[in-house]
Amino acid sequence: MRRDSNHLTDLYRKEETIVVSENGHIQSPRYPNSYPRNLLLSWKLLSPENTRIQLDFDSHFGLEEPENDMCRYDFVEVEDTSETSTIIWGRWCGHKELPPRITSKTNTIKVTFKSDDYFVAKPGFKIYYSLMDDSQPPASETNWEAVTISVSGPAVFPPSVTDTPLTAAALDQTIAAFDTVEELLKHLNPESWQDDLDSLYKETGHIRPRIHHDRKHKIDLDRLNEDVKRYSCTPRNFSVNLREELKATNAVFFPRCLLVQRCGGNCACGTEDWHSCTCSPGKTSEKLYEVLKFSPEPGYYRRRTRARWVLEEIHLQHHERCDCICHSRPPR
Repeated sequence: MRRDSNHLTDLYRKEETIVVSENGHIQSPRYPNSYPRNLLLSWKLLSPENTRIQLDFDSHFGLEEPENDMCRYDFVEVEDTSETSTIIWGRWCGHKELPPRITSKTNTIKVTFKSDDYFVAKPGFKIYYSLMDDSQPPASETNWEAVTISVSGPAVFPPSVTDTPLTAAALDQTIAAFDTVEELLKHLNPESWQDDLDSLYKETGHIRPRIHHDRKHKIDLDRLNEDVKRYSCTPRNFSVNLREELKATNAVFFPRCLLVQRCGGNCACGTEDWHSCTCSPGKTSEKLYEVLKFSPEPGYYRRRTRARWVLEEIHLQHHERCDCICHSRPPR
């Protein structure tokens, strides 16, 4: 095992902000030749409101190999940032797995590249970025109910659903692709969506005589939708006992328990034969922890000898993405 040289004080640091108004790219220094050592570089990509950013990695990708499946030394990481949350799309290294295409959830995305003081003859990376119109969000890639929407050229709204007969079941599946009321109305009624949205917040006294709506405080339909997602099949925090998790019955640890992300929640909403669906990990990762470990020798409790604790590196599995696997459905 080589020495861990993650000393940030020794790194050359640089942050750059790029306003994305057209297609472009960012890359590691000297790409496609061997990248330099001791770097900590970040690019913050900003696009106009109501747009998102798509990233595509060049196929000539290569960084230092992982250790125990962990990108500990050299890596490129992509984060989706907003005022309220941060989504880490992934951290990549090595050369066997090309990072996937990424479409940001907001109009801000951050790319971080780090290399340590160990020289590696690898090409690094090149990332192409492009703008995407946010008027039609892409369908979920992990939900078999979602409807795929393909757009070529300038963004074009589909005709109103009233132009083509649709069954309620088909319309219900279409709705599964949208996250907010505004997105839904834009898709269903592209010509009148703004008026429809405004009408939702007008006072309807005969229904709610005692409630007075402030136009700034919209109906919480989006929040209710988020609540459903939060309690559906998603990664969530679980506390695991290290002795049980590592099957180390002859040892004790401090801390005794650690938090991990594991799949939880149900798959019932909107699915047929929901009892055949299971919430299963679609993507996992191994995360490294340092804990104290003590393995009592035979007779320790009788002799009360000195307990010798050692600093131990352990790996715990985290679930990064969860999918509903419905066995009554055909393979996706």
